[in-house]
Amino acid sequence: MIEPRSTATAWAPASVSNLGPGFDALGAALSFAGDTVSVTRTDGGGCVVQFDPLGAWSGPTDPSMNTAALAALRVGELAGYTGGLFIKIRKGLKAGTGLGSSAASSVAAAVAANALFGSLLSPHELINPVMHGESAVSGSPHGDNVLPSLFGGFVLGRSRSPLNHVRIQGWDGLHLAIILPDIQVLTRSAREILPTSISLADAVDHASRLGLLVDALHRQDAQALATLAMSDQLIEPLRASLISVYDVIKQAALDAGALGCALSGSGPAMLAFSDDQEEAELIRQAMETACTTLNVECLTVIDKINNQGAHVIVG
Repeated sequence: MIEPRSTATAWAPASVSNLGPGFDALGAALSFAGDTVSVTRTDGGGCVVQFDPLGAWSGPTDPSMNTAALAALRVGELAGYTGGLFIKIRKGLKAGTGLGSSAASSVAAAVAANALFGSLLSPHELINPVMHGESAVSGSPHGDNVLPSLFGGFVLGRSRSPLNHVRIQGWDGLHLAIILPDIQVLTRSAREILPTSISLADAVDHASRLGLLVDALHRQDAQALATLAMSDQLIEPLRASLISVYDVIKQAALDAGALGCALSGSGPAMLAFSDDQEEAELIRQAMETACTTLNVECLTVIDKINNQGAHVIVG
C-alpha cells in the first residue's frame, strides 16, 4: 500500500460529451482546461469546502451540494476514514459551459482523496465516488463527462450502467476547434425539451450513427469521421433551438473543412474536428467570426484529446 498523506492535490481535465449521436454515452477528455482540488485531513469530523479566489468560478460550499466534497467523502467512506476533510477547489472553467466543469471537480477530488488515503482504490473503483459527486449537479448519474475526465481519451459507456464502459485512445493527429459562445443554457431546460419516445426507425438510425462514429474514432479514420458519423437527428436539433448562433457556427465550421461539428453536452460549447493543425486554426477563426458577426462574444481554443486523464500533482 502507498503511504497515506496529510494533503494531496489532483488535477482533472474538462471534457466534451455527446459528440453528435453519443447522447449520455460518449465523451472525451480535453487538454486546455481542468480543475485542481486539494484534500487535507483535519482533526475531528465534518467537511469544509473553499474555492480558490483565483479560479474561474465559485460554487456552493455546502458539502451536501458540492460535487468535489461528495466525491471525496465517498472515497473516505470506502477507505474507512472517519476524520474531517478540508477541500480547496480551483476551477479552470465556469459552470454551465457544456465542458464538464462539475465532473472535473468531482474527479479531481476523488483522485486527491484516494491519494490522501494511500491509493486504496483502483481507478475503476473510483467510478462510484465520481458518479456520486456528479449526481449532485445533474440530478442523476451520467458518465459521459466523468469517465473521460477520470481515464482520459474517448470513453463510451452505458448511460444507465457506467461501470460498463470502454476507453478509446485519442489519436495525436486529431485537433479540436472549440468555441464557447457567451450564451447561458440551463441543463434543466436542455433536458426538458428532449423527447420522451422515438420511432423504431429513428432509434435504429441513431444507433447506426453512433456505431460509425465509435468505429471511426477507434480506427483513427478521418475520412470515416467526415461522413454522417458525427451527426445527430434526435437530440442536438432540439437543443440547438436554445443557442441562437448554433446554425451559423456549425455551417462556418463545415465550410472551413471540419470533419464534423457538434454541441458539447447541452451547450453552449461547440466543437469541430480536423486532422490538420493549420486547418483547425482556420476552422477556429471561422467559428469565431460567425459568432461575433451576430454580436455574441465567445472564447475559442484549439485543443487535443487528453489521454492521461486525472492525476495527482502535489502532496
